[in-house]
Amino acid sequence: MAWFKRLSSIGLATTILLSTPVSAMLSVPYGWYLELNGGSSHLSNKSNPEGTTSTQSGWGGNVNLGYKFMPFFAGELGVTRYTNTSIKASDTEIAQDKNYSAALAGKGIIPFTDSGFEAFAKLGVGRIYSSRTVKNQTLANTYAIGNSSNSATGLYLGLGGQYYFNPEFAVVGQWQRLTGNNASGTGDLYTIGVSFIFD
Repeated sequence: MAWFKRLSSIGLATTILLSTPVSAMLSVPYGWYLELNGGSSHLSNKSNPEGTTSTQSGWGGNVNLGYKFMPFFAGELGVTRYTNTSIKASDTEIAQDKNYSAALAGKGIIPFTDSGFEAFAKLGVGRIYSSRTVKNQTLANTYAIGNSSNSATGLYLGLGGQYYFNPEFAVVGQWQRLTGNNASGTGDLYTIGVSFIFD
């Protein structure tokens, strides 16, 4: 029964923590922070040879390192890994693309006083990369597909919100987009993650 008592204690402590007024335990956090995010990614606007199909959605994730200068603004550098996309003909894989990006952005923040919640928007510039590897050479020759690497620089956007459980730790939900071209594609990422502020 010892495990049950420990579990009950953890549950009680969590309940007390969540029910405690946030204003009593939170101050506005400043400094360096690290975000770890995971969720659903989608690649769009990629042009593929006629007669082929592609899978464009799947798991993705990203890491953001930033500095919060004041309650209303932060600067951020992020790296994103999107799902691999497959090019197929009649359900046979011809090639696979690995997709990733890096972005630099400013982050505007709206804190909701005494709630622990913040809404934010991100605006910046980034570069999206797509690396293609042939998996079936016979079909690749038929559709004129080869190994290649493509990249594009474009607008980076983000929207989301975060809730601080204490001054250093928050849960984050957000959407991020980096616009590319018809070779690299445009990447969207919908995630839930965590943020840690450290000195």
